[in-house]
Amino acid sequence: MEDFITINDTSYNLESLETLAWKKLVNGSVKKKNGFRTMCVGTVNENATASLRIVVNRKVDELQKTIFFHTDNRSRNYADLQKDNRISLLFYDARQRIQIVVKARATLHTNNALTNDRWKATSPQARLGYMTLEAPNTKSNQPTLGYEERFSNTKPTDDESDLFEINFSVIACSVYELEFLYLDYTGNRKANFYYENGALIDCFWAVP
Repeated sequence: MEDFITINDTSYNLESLETLAWKKLVNGSVKKKNGFRTMCVGTVNENATASLRIVVNRKVDELQKTIFFHTDNRSRNYADLQKDNRISLLFYDARQRIQIVVKARATLHTNNALTNDRWKATSPQARLGYMTLEAPNTKSNQPTLGYEERFSNTKPTDDESDLFEINFSVIACSVYELEFLYLDYTGNRKANFYYENGALIDCFWAVP
């Protein structure tokens, strides 16, 4: 019985497949048009049900097995993670026919060296998401951008946007489980990987 799978004419055993999975996640964090650039994030909300949203894969530390994304610390997902730091990340690239599901523990970073460094790296356009005058999901009587209307036509300056850095946070997701699923017309293939303190402690092929 074969102990490898073939993807794009390349054979992968469990060890090399795990390397491939992390390579794809890293590529997603640095290539804007990559299929793994965005991910669906799931947290446990105050009603003990799943809360989902799409976020951008900002950085992947393959060595530490950590995935980073940005959020507004006034948002519901930030509040969810303050109460329960369990988080799930779903990546899917239809072109590559690969799905990666990650389970992790989240660490929230606010007003520290990491957030300041990441804030400085963001574009004026990206900062608009943190410049809303009220918290995300606040009820409005009419359609609203949340921030000053003039910024719909004019990008904010650094000085204007820096006032809102207090709303900006970085979420570091320390991965403890990764599921890799390859979809193929000849039959799907799946493998599971488990981590402890960034080190791989178990892995096996699984029924898709």
